[in-house]
Parts: sequence; structure tokens; C-alpha cells
Amino acid sequence: MRTTKIGAVLVALLVVASMGAAAFGAGTSTFESTQEEVAPGDADQADEVYVSDNGDAVLVYEEDHSDDPDAQALAGSFGLETHTGLMHALYTADFSEMDEDGAEELGMTGDMSMHMTPDKVASSADLTFYDMEDTEDLETFDFSADIEQTSSSASSNIDFTFVESTDNWVEQEQSVDLEATTETTATTFSSSGTMTAETGNEMAAQEFGGMELRLTQDGDAYDLEVSEERTVYQPHAWETEDAAEQTLEDQYRQQAIMLGGQVDVTLESYAYDESGEMPAADLEYTVRFDGIQTQVREMIAAELQNDPELDLNQNEAQALADRLVSLEIDEVYFSAEASGTQVNAEWNVELSNYDEAVLGVVEIADSLDDVDDELADQFDEMQAVIEAQQAADLVQTTEMSLYAGERPDETFVEFSASMDTQNWGAYVNELEDRGVEQFAAETQFTMDAELVGDELQLTYDFESSEEAMLEQALAELETAIENDPYADDEMLTAIENFREADFEIAAMSMSATNEEMEFEAAMSFDDMTALDGVPFETDDGETITAIHAETEDGVTTFYITLENYVGENADEAEVREKDQVGPDTEVHLPGEWDRDFPSIDEEAVQSYLEQVQGSESSSGLDTTTVLVGVAIVGGLFIAYRKFY
Repeated sequence: MRTTKIGAVLVALLVVASMGAAAFGAGTSTFESTQEEVAPGDADQADEVYVSDNGDAVLVYEEDHSDDPDAQALAGSFGLETHTGLMHALYTADFSEMDEDGAEELGMTGDMSMHMTPDKVASSADLTFYDMEDTEDLETFDFSADIEQTSSSASSNIDFTFVESTDNWVEQEQSVDLEATTETTATTFSSSGTMTAETGNEMAAQEFGGMELRLTQDGDAYDLEVSEERTVYQPHAWETEDAAEQTLEDQYRQQAIMLGGQVDVTLESYAYDESGEMPAADLEYTVRFDGIQTQVREMIAAELQNDPELDLNQNEAQALADRLVSLEIDEVYFSAEASGTQVNAEWNVELSNYDEAVLGVVEIADSLDDVDDELADQFDEMQAVIEAQQAADLVQTTEMSLYAGERPDETFVEFSASMDTQNWGAYVNELEDRGVEQFAAETQFTMDAELVGDELQLTYDFESSEEAMLEQALAELETAIENDPYADDEMLTAIENFREADFEIAAMSMSATNEEMEFEAAMSFDDMTALDGVPFETDDGETITAIHAETEDGVTTFYITLENYVGENADEAEVREKDQVGPDTEVHLPGEWDRDFPSIDEEAVQSYLEQVQGSESSSGLDTTTVLVGVAIVGGLFIAYRKFY
């Protein structure tokens, strides 16, 4: 229901802007699919027309919204001028004049703003959402994030806590408590951590038994050391030491045969216990695999060479296979042990040369005949990023903890993660040298959200900047359109026109209290006439250079400025020949009127744009957000074309 009032406000704003196309029959454009056709002669007739000596004219329309209390609650103005390159809107909504409690329906108070330039996107907000639906069972909700990426460093911290009252089908706590640390370089990967699983049931925990294993690599050979306590379901296979060793040999020999290698199993320690409810065997043994890597390399090379989509010769296939199997396992360690109702686990993984395996996958994907240009570019960029990591010796360390589970009366999650880097500055330089600096845009992001009573308090600041960020986003959009068989080529023309219009800045701000809401937005182009269809032309050839609207006391007055609407020194008869001039239209010829019409206050709008830009705090966003910003700018323009 909350969206009802928000929708009413938006609809009222659109009512304010709904006269344009119908008033003078706007012609088609790149965005014609979003507009309704208006036949010549069907244009709404103006209430007044003011004609200048040079034949220019201003058409005046009045729209009465007095029968709609929601529309009456709105006041403000809108303007678009091709000669200044500015678009500006400023509207307020007085909730006390609405049929229902507008503030309650909106369900939000606070401030929000955003701005965008060709090199930056930024936004900030301080909002409170109240009377939240479906939160009566939510006991705790707390989220915070701090992400920073500059030309010299990169780090992030995220914390999240969630507790909800629920009726769960558990008699006591069932949960997972995990802590992990991961470190990656261009060539190595390592991860270590611990985990405690609370099963709430001792029998369930004991089913895990105990296990410890370690896998290492020695050239073409792999050594596996295992210590395990195994519940026995087939006594004849485990009740003697010889039987147990034979069973292990049979199991691992099958795996070796599948991989084309040989295996040697040695049982180091054996004990068999039949005193419990189920027999159990305590085992310590080693397994050595030989020849596997060579066999796997040959199998992969043959598959690659025989794949018709790859078109690889024997040498190329062998080189790719060498890359794929170059991953080295320095150590993989894992242990798990049951204790009461808990299962405790620990692990450590250390791999090297994993970049070669990744690059091998990239090269295979890039070799496919049916890979489109966009995907091929992404593969090239991925390769450049990995090469930049190698050259800079980039190190990234991530720490993470998670505690989540259920109790009889609640569900809970506690999560935290942090990331830090070494040699980030050198990495950024290497990216720039390879032309993929978009992967290291200057980015900062902070966010805090907390449930206080039945109110959600949210604050955030973000900013992302990079030279020619908008141009990169437009280029990505162009590539996506070019590779989309269903996309309209006219969209490419619209993007090019957008470039030529030389977009300068766009800004939006919103402020809401319990009594009223204010919305303001502005956009600036160096040459707005480069945009598709600007100056706007009607179906009968009229040229519209400016549109203004003012809303007050339930009435919206539109002022449509047309260039060369009639000839110089035209008389009233000539003016009345126009489709927009009817028998009830009041005609004001040159010399018969002295009236000032609304215009955009350039100084005030530029001051607003600078104010919004200056008020943004630093924080973060990526290239995807730039595309969102482009969509916002494009959406405003499309909406403008739709209603005018």
C-alpha cells in the first residue's frame, strides 16, 4: 500500500508534464517506440499564444487539477531550453493537502542525492524507513560496509548481523561457526580455516567419525596421507589387516585407472574394534599416484585437438594442455573430528601456478569459432589483468567469519569479512600500461543500516571516478547493442548523438519530512541540439526550442516556445491557421503584449549542480554503476520525449 502514495506523487508529476506531445503533435525520433502518434490537426488548442516580431511564439496551456487533491498538493516548475543546454525540475509535495497521510504512505524521511559527470558518479543518503512491513519478527538487523579503492591501495570491511524470531523444528541450537583466511597472488592461492558444526545430536555428530588427510605433489606424482576412524558396514572387507589393505588398494586402483596412472597403497597402522554398536576400523595409510599428470595432459591435448570448434593443431593443443595441468598442489590438508554434539574441522590449501591453468581456460574459450566480439574482449581483458597481477606481484588477503544457525525460537546470522592488498599501486600502473585501467577505478563506499525499534536507519556515501568513465560505459553499451541481434541500430545513433551533445553534469536530490517532500533534478549539455530530435520538431514542421511548466494551487501552466512559428509581422488570421490555435485561443500579436515568461535561472541551476556535487562524500561504485548513471540520464531524456 505504501507505493500507492508514491505512485500518486509520480503520476501527479507526470500530469504536470503530460501536455507536450498532445499539445502540438510531436514528431517521431529514435525513441518513437515510447511515444504515441499524434495526427496533424489533432493537437490540443492553446489557451493563449504570444507572437513576437520575428515570428517566434509562446503557446500557453493551462491544466486544472483542482479535482485531484493529490495533484493540488504539488507545486513547482520544470524547464528545458536548447539554447542554454539545461534541463531543470523542482517540485514539492505538501502531504497535509493529500486525501491520505502522505508521509505515512511514503514511509520514509531523510535526504538523498546523486550526481554524475563524464568522469565520476556519486551519491549519498541519510534515510529512515518506518512502519516497515514484515519486520515485526525481526529482532536485529545491522549492516555496515567500508570499501576503498584508490590508485595506491585497496581494502574492504563488511559486517552483518541478523536475528529473527521464528518457530524452528529444532530442540537445541544447530549452527555453523566458520573462520577462514585466503591469500592470492598472481601465481599462488592459499586458504586456511576452522569450522565447528553444532549438530544438536551426539549420534549425528559421531557419524562423521574422525579423519585427517594430507595431499602433496612431487613432480608427476601425488602423495596422499590418511588417518581415519571408519564405521564398518561390511565386516569381511575390514576385519583383518590384510583385508583392509586389499580393500584400500581396490578403491584407489580404480581411481588411478580412470586417470591413466599407477597407484601404491601402504597400510601403516590398523586397529579393529567390535565393542560398539557398529564395528569400527582405525586406519593410517599412504597412497602414491604415479604418471597421472602425464596421462591427463595427453588426454586433454587429444580432446582439444579433436574438437572441431577449436581448430587447433597438435602443437597448439599440447601447449594448452600443458597450461591446464601446470597447477601444482603444494598441500591440501583437511581434518575433522567429532566431540559430543559437535564436529570440528580444519583445513589448509596451498596451490601454485594456478594462473597458468586460468590462462589456459581463457585461451581455449578465446579459440572457439563462435565466440562473439564482446566475449572475446572480456577474455583479452582477463588475460591482461592476470598479467598485470604477475608483473606487480599483487597480493590480496581476505579474512572471513560466519556464525549462522537456528535455535528453537530464532534464526541468526553473524558475518564479517575484510580484504587488504599489497603492491596495489604497482598493479594499477600495470593495468594502465595494458589499457584496462577500468578495473581499478578510484572507488569509495560506506554504508550503515540498522533496525532501531520498527525503523530502519540507512546512511551511505559512494563515489567512483576515472578518466573518461562515461565514455567507457557508452562504449560497453555500444558493444552490447552491436552483439545483440534484436537490438535496434537506432540506439547506436542515439548514443553517438549523446556523445556529440557533450554531456557535462546531471544531479538529483530528494528531501522528505513528515510534512512534505522536495524533489529537484538538473542536467547540463554543452550542445543539447546534438541530441536526437532536439530542437524538437512537430509533425507539421514546427520547431520547439524550450518548454516550461509551473504548478501552483492545483493548476499547471505550460509555456511552449516555438521558433519561426509564423512569418514576420503576421496578422491574426495567419496565426489562427495553426493547428494549435483554435477559436477560443486568445491571440496576442507583436506590440499588443508585455509579459515575462518563465526561463531557467542559469546561475541558480549551476549553483545547485555545484552544491550537489560538492556535498557528496567519498565512497564507492564500479563501472556497472556508471552504466546505471547513463541509464538515469538516458531515462530522463526518454521520459522527456515521451511526455513532450
